[in-house]
Amino acid sequence: MQRLASNPSAPSQYTASVQVRMHMRGFPWITRTVSGSEVYKHPGFYHFAFKDAPKALDQLSGLEEDLANPTAWPQRYNVSLLVPQSAGVEPVVRLEPKVVKLVKSLDITVDVARAHIDKAVWTRTDGGTITMTQKYNTVAAREVVSEQDAAVRIPSMSADVTATYSGFSVDAGGTH
Repeated sequence: MQRLASNPSAPSQYTASVQVRMHMRGFPWITRTVSGSEVYKHPGFYHFAFKDAPKALDQLSGLEEDLANPTAWPQRYNVSLLVPQSAGVEPVVRLEPKVVKLVKSLDITVDVARAHIDKAVWTRTDGGTITMTQKYNTVAAREVVSEQDAAVRIPSMSADVTATYSGFSVDAGGTH
């Protein structure tokens, strides 16, 4: 967790444009793309703003907060190692909320060498899951998430969502 929180390649803050494409896998079988912006400030402040976003995106609200600040995880979650690191196997950390609301557990796959979160799986109390993978790019000598792909399988919705980030303005100053 400390390595994730103190990654020297991560920016201390940035702004970016974000485009989110949502493809509903059931009725009403629509595909919609919305554009917006993101502001990030270490440790873990994210703000997203979208114009004309469909209500279905509300189902994803707050997910970034779960991943935001690894040093704060022990205050909010019971943290355990679900899959230990071994040759060719990335470790998986399980976070179980100390106060259970909608999320029952969150399993995070970590690339230890790069101090990245590669995958996150939210298991919900309603039986649903959200599985997200992340891709990274280097901008101004800092590593930023460039794409997130999510499979949303919850009782009220089944959708595939891709968020693509571009147009970064990165604080290339000191690390966090």
